[in-house]
Amino acid sequence: MRLPISWLNEYVDVKNISEKTLCDALVGAGFEVEEIIRYSDDISGVVTGKILKIDKHENADKLKVCTVDLGNKTLVIVTGANNVTVGDVVPVALDGANLSGKIIKSAPLRGVMSYGMMCSGAELKTDDAFVDGASVDGILLLDKNLPLGQDVIKLLNLNETVLDVAITANRADCHSILGLAREVSAALNIPMKYPSFEYKYSKSEIKIPSVTVISSDCAAYTSALVTDVKIEPSPKWMQRRLYMCGVRPINNVVDITNYVLMEVGQPLHAFDLNYIDGNEIIVRRAAKDEEIIALNGEKYSLDNSITVICDSRKPLAIAGIMGGEGSGIKNDTKNVFLESARFLRGSVRATSRKLGLRSDSSARFERGVDYYSIEAGRKRALSLFAELGAGKPVFETKISDVCKKIIKTSQKQIDAILGISVPVKKSVEILSNLGFEVNCKGSDLTIVVPAFREDIDNFTDIAEEVIRFYGCDKLNETMMRTAVVTIGGISERQKRIDKIKEIALCCGYYEIMTYSFTDKKVFDKLCLSPSDDRRNAISILNPITEDLSVMKTELVSGMISVISTNLQRKNSDFRLMELAKVYTGKLPLCELPNESSVLCIGAVDVDFYDVKSVFTSVLNAFDVKYSLKRSDEPYLHPGISADIVVDGEIIGSFGKLHPSTMKNFGIKTGNIFVGSLQCEKLLTMNTQIHKYSALPKFPPVERDLALVVNDDVCVGEIIAAVQEANSLIKEVRLFDVYKGEQIEKGYKSIAIKFKIVSYDKTLVDSEIVTIMDSIIDVLSKRFDAKVRA
Repeated sequence: MRLPISWLNEYVDVKNISEKTLCDALVGAGFEVEEIIRYSDDISGVVTGKILKIDKHENADKLKVCTVDLGNKTLVIVTGANNVTVGDVVPVALDGANLSGKIIKSAPLRGVMSYGMMCSGAELKTDDAFVDGASVDGILLLDKNLPLGQDVIKLLNLNETVLDVAITANRADCHSILGLAREVSAALNIPMKYPSFEYKYSKSEIKIPSVTVISSDCAAYTSALVTDVKIEPSPKWMQRRLYMCGVRPINNVVDITNYVLMEVGQPLHAFDLNYIDGNEIIVRRAAKDEEIIALNGEKYSLDNSITVICDSRKPLAIAGIMGGEGSGIKNDTKNVFLESARFLRGSVRATSRKLGLRSDSSARFERGVDYYSIEAGRKRALSLFAELGAGKPVFETKISDVCKKIIKTSQKQIDAILGISVPVKKSVEILSNLGFEVNCKGSDLTIVVPAFREDIDNFTDIAEEVIRFYGCDKLNETMMRTAVVTIGGISERQKRIDKIKEIALCCGYYEIMTYSFTDKKVFDKLCLSPSDDRRNAISILNPITEDLSVMKTELVSGMISVISTNLQRKNSDFRLMELAKVYTGKLPLCELPNESSVLCIGAVDVDFYDVKSVFTSVLNAFDVKYSLKRSDEPYLHPGISADIVVDGEIIGSFGKLHPSTMKNFGIKTGNIFVGSLQCEKLLTMNTQIHKYSALPKFPPVERDLALVVNDDVCVGEIIAAVQEANSLIKEVRLFDVYKGEQIEKGYKSIAIKFKIVSYDKTLVDSEIVTIMDSIIDVLSKRFDAKVRA
């Protein structure tokens, strides 16, 4: 919420309050000041000057040489602007002036010395909302009666300051200038002045439209009729305030409704009375496939879940969101039907998301509109119509009296919650400044809650209001009665998670975090089969967007999306890892889903063994016995991928990304590797007890063996078979794979190296030959392997 300090000063006298004090007061009241916006703060050295003479430039047809009077001296300035004439008063940036970081220096232009620069409205960071003609493409022409040589920023009052204040979800009443003014008034104990709500009715022969409310999504509907409307630009003070709040001025009628939205927090809608057929307004649910063209020019198809404002023949507006194209204010509008209503926040939010249509009004309705704002907003608008001469109020409908919320409590009850003693007078003062009616008898308090504070329900809320302004710094630090001192630390599970992350980080992988939600379409992108269990994702009842509509059952799609985004932004040097949870459960979901931790990694321009080393390092760190086999994952390259098997169960897969998957995720080229590992076994297994043994006293025997096997035979299976052949065989590893002219087609030559170690004696040749023969026999029978000559 943008809060212009000059607008705030209209209701709370903060002229002598520093920005820091004001910001501290808001923060102390629970409102974070996210940004301080200072208009023209980075502009200096610009003064008013009057053009005395204009000569042609000797060396350039498009340039002019101007003699400018600054009051105490004259300067020669060269310009290319075509909209200046003798006698014009213009802003002049002197030598050394600062224009948003651009320093102006005297310099020759095509041989003629220029001692400054004449400025446009854009260069002064202003537009027509502040100064007439500031939006013109050319030099800003000022009022000819302005004094010369004066600072333009101060003279035109362009040095405005705006606070960007974050409003918490429960304080819908503070999404307005008046709402924040009440808070500032209470925080600084400065009396608050309210704007004018005064106006008089005029007589009119125009028939007033009837109003019928059918939809239950409309909690209250009031209206007013304004005649003899004159469409013209709104006054500069109103345009300035709207501009500072981020609203574009349009005309006086539209600006009045926007002004009230910013000032009071009540969305209003102005209908052209001539466009209302049948002289009646009906608030109803839309018919199926009913259509409306909104003010943004887009056509929307409606259904019976959407509330619309209609006349006897057609929809005029989508309730709480946007008006229809024909019902809006036009240059020839003479009579205005003004709507001030309360639509249920859930209904507006659902409609806005369904249609993909948002507006300032819908954003306000989604936060909640109170009954006070309905009345105050309508009255303030009618007052402005009368004040600006924009029209004559002739009629209005009001809401019936709303039952006031009364809370009975005591100062003792408030003190018991806060843990300190607050003087009763101070509590009464704070609550009164906030608009509460307080009747105090001793320490007993009877409090009437104002209509704009719908967040107040009981005495605990009253205690919160008191301490916000009494000062949270006055609270005492005490232990809860049931609290005990505990020894800090992290659980064994958390330690193991940190250990896995540390291993991945040591391998050069940086941690990322992605949403726990995804889109069902990613399963098609991963080419998962229709029967794959990972397609049974848990749907979100009220998703933020369709792209975040289901809970993740795998992390690979998110990793690939991150890789794709980085590659599109020309970042190709990275290795990424994520350890997060996936969610599975029997559908339809009747109980909480199963949550399991998964490690996912992704990298660009690495090889198979780089990725493999991460997972094997993790498994070895937890003393997990594993094996590798060729993977059937559809998103991985069939020849450059592997599954990780533990106790006969596949707990992970890794490899090069399949070209089809790359295409599905918008990756054109690249050497992309991804992998995932289910970590629940590692996080829940019993702590391993490490046993140590002495190094062998006898020298090991190293042997190499070259074999020819079918292309389909995996090296991992051969290594496992060699280790099983004899208990003395240690450290089996592959050191060469060869395919070429000397090897039959469909076969490959692999060379392995292994150690034979005995703890009892030195092995003799005959024993070594026996072991070698047993290895060859096992490999021959199991894989039809032949020793390569």
